[in-house]
Amino acid sequence: MHDPNAPMPVPPSAPPPPPARAKGMSPALMLFLGCGGFLTLGFLGIFVLAMLGGEHTSIEDAAVLRLKLSGEIPEFVRTSGFDELFGSPPVTVLQHVENLKKAAADKRIKGVLIELEPLSIGFAKVEELRDALAEFKKSGKFVYVYSEYLTEKEYALALGADQIIMPKDSWFEFNGLATDIGHYPGLLEKAGVEVQYFRYGKYKSVSGEQTGRKAFTEPVKEMINENLAVVYGHLVDAVASARKLDKARVEQLLDESGMKADWAYEKELIDRLAYYDEVEAMLREKLGLKEDRKVPFVSAGRYRSVSPKDAGLAEGENTFALIYSVGLIVAGKGDSGGLGEGTQGSIPIIRALRRAAEDEDVKAIIFRVDSPGGAGLGCDYVRREIERVREKKPVIVTMSDVAASGGYWVSMDASAIVAHPSTATGSIGIYSVVPSLGGLYEKLALNNETFKKGAHADVLIAARLMTEDEAKHFDDDLKRSYERFVELAAKGRGMNVEAMAEVAQGRTWYGSQAAGNGLVDKLGGIDAAIALGREKAKLPADATVKLESFDKRKSWFEELTGPGDEEDEESPELGRALLKQVVAASGLGPLLEKAPFSSAYLRVVLEGKEHVFPMMELHVDYR
Repeated sequence: MHDPNAPMPVPPSAPPPPPARAKGMSPALMLFLGCGGFLTLGFLGIFVLAMLGGEHTSIEDAAVLRLKLSGEIPEFVRTSGFDELFGSPPVTVLQHVENLKKAAADKRIKGVLIELEPLSIGFAKVEELRDALAEFKKSGKFVYVYSEYLTEKEYALALGADQIIMPKDSWFEFNGLATDIGHYPGLLEKAGVEVQYFRYGKYKSVSGEQTGRKAFTEPVKEMINENLAVVYGHLVDAVASARKLDKARVEQLLDESGMKADWAYEKELIDRLAYYDEVEAMLREKLGLKEDRKVPFVSAGRYRSVSPKDAGLAEGENTFALIYSVGLIVAGKGDSGGLGEGTQGSIPIIRALRRAAEDEDVKAIIFRVDSPGGAGLGCDYVRREIERVREKKPVIVTMSDVAASGGYWVSMDASAIVAHPSTATGSIGIYSVVPSLGGLYEKLALNNETFKKGAHADVLIAARLMTEDEAKHFDDDLKRSYERFVELAAKGRGMNVEAMAEVAQGRTWYGSQAAGNGLVDKLGGIDAAIALGREKAKLPADATVKLESFDKRKSWFEELTGPGDEEDEESPELGRALLKQVVAASGLGPLLEKAPFSSAYLRVVLEGKEHVFPMMELHVDYR
């Protein structure tokens, strides 16, 4: 796949050899010793004290765990020692789940208050968190949700509460799900840009057809409509179950199209109209506190430093490794954590898998995937490593919002796959959009001259359209890549190729569908994955488990002094770590993310490394 809005890469000349690595102290270390050592040591002292205090975080009796949920809730945050000095990293999905498990057992925690703002997550993450709330409530403790703004997505999460509270006249959108998707070829034509579109199979893909066609083909329309019906059905089921309503009644209310909290309260979709100070009064009454007492809240960021043992949970006797694949998957080291949209390199994943496979204490590996795809080679490297590792230890994939196309490629050779009902997965297919900028050059009076040796040397530099023969050759290569994808998926899932070909075709399935057609083994989240890990590792069903992250995290000293191990030849990380913090503090992050060349996918294409990606179609946002 290629972004037609971007100029095609010119084949780069051979780069000069890198300078020889100087022996001895790095410049950053010299700076540290020469003029900034006392400041860094001061930071270090604060950092060490904070870390020492983390194991015994002070929690008041009769406290309330407060979860402030808004925007993106990350799956994984690759932190470094310097990140700790510049503020606490965001709480991840699984840290929220772990917090709720601890809070259920912690005698000091009496309940949970969720302050819910607009979310930028998919419905699968909503299901993970809602399931965790359901487990928490089995402890008999309360869950309140307070929100000034609920759409269907936020409401789907709020359904996990005992009480949903909103201020009068606040926003409550309850009118169903919809999406709108624009097509670019007509606009591109006006600019003088022509595109050639290639794809396998017939449902591939929404984003490909956005840039490659002026309208969707019938199979893609069919897929969008059917998938919309699936997500809508999940929403109706959740509301009916939580609010004890007939499904027909829920659909009737959706058709009424409520827009305000007053309407939602009247229709018994929420429990109370109240301001935040009234919520605090409710909590004081619930906790038996006097009116002049403040509610003893503990934040999610603070509570995650409480150990399971301090919360009253038994320590896990069996270690499961936890490894992540988040974002666009590419061959090499990737640039996760960099500016703009990062990429997930195959090398860090493979190293983590190998460390886990060689660690005698690790009984199973939990591989958490939240990826819409990536480069074929990078995905295949990860798939191959999982195929090797599972001969030694079980590898259980747990899918988040998206594990499709390349995200499914890295998953399909696991010992077992777990997905949420609303996880977007499958999309076993490939597409590519190849633009020609010749017409644009003419409109701009740009005299572009091409020089070449080789009849087809200029086929992908975007100065012209492919000839019929060139297009056929490109299409044949794409077809072979697709057929290999289908064959590998069939092998990984223990299906015959014909059966896999039926459910492939570039079709995105949601987890509830994928469980029925053999693409996933079980519905659920991290707990379901751990249960399967126990089973595959031949451990008792009640065996206690602790998850240990196998992401290699650099200390502040490694960032100052350079490579942390012999395998890593990267330059010192101090500059990058500090730059990240400067950008975050400046507020320029969102602007940089929207810059054309900040796209991780586009960067890889412009480097000339990949022209064809096994990417899923756009993960349609149903609103």
